Amino acid sequence: MRDIEWENALYDHQHMMIKRLDAHRKKNKTESLSNDERMAVEHSFQLLVASMLDLAKYVLKNHYNVDVETRDQVLDELIKHKDVTYEQGQQIASLIKIRDQILNDYLEQNFTGLDDALKIKRYALVEVLTKEWTARLEA
Repeated sequence: MRDIEWENALYDHQHMMIKRLDAHRKKNKTESLSNDERMAVEHSFQLLVASMLDLAKYVLKNHYNVDVETRDQVLDELIKHKDVTYEQGQQIASLIKIRDQILNDYLEQNFTGLDDALKIKRYALVEVLTKEWTARLEA
């Protein structure tokens, strides 16, 4: 059963995370980030990717009646149901990989992968997919 309030709140949340990431991306790169700033950017990125995967699980359940147990299975199901193009699938895989690196390698403090994703603004795909997927639910 659809929850329009949740969908709208999720979209607003994603939009806020994207604005934070955009603000970081536009900052003067000669200034190094403090640990707090780096953590804020990493956390915003993690939340954005997690929200995309949660919305995908929601769409799979409400549009295809497919229950996906974990976020790890989401991309495979999206591809199976042709809800993403090949290019989008590759971009989602890249976002997931960066998110996993942040989650699992947090002691490494390796900001390079995330910084590269921010430079080319890969994360903007999340907002596009949110609009596409919620439109699909309305059909």
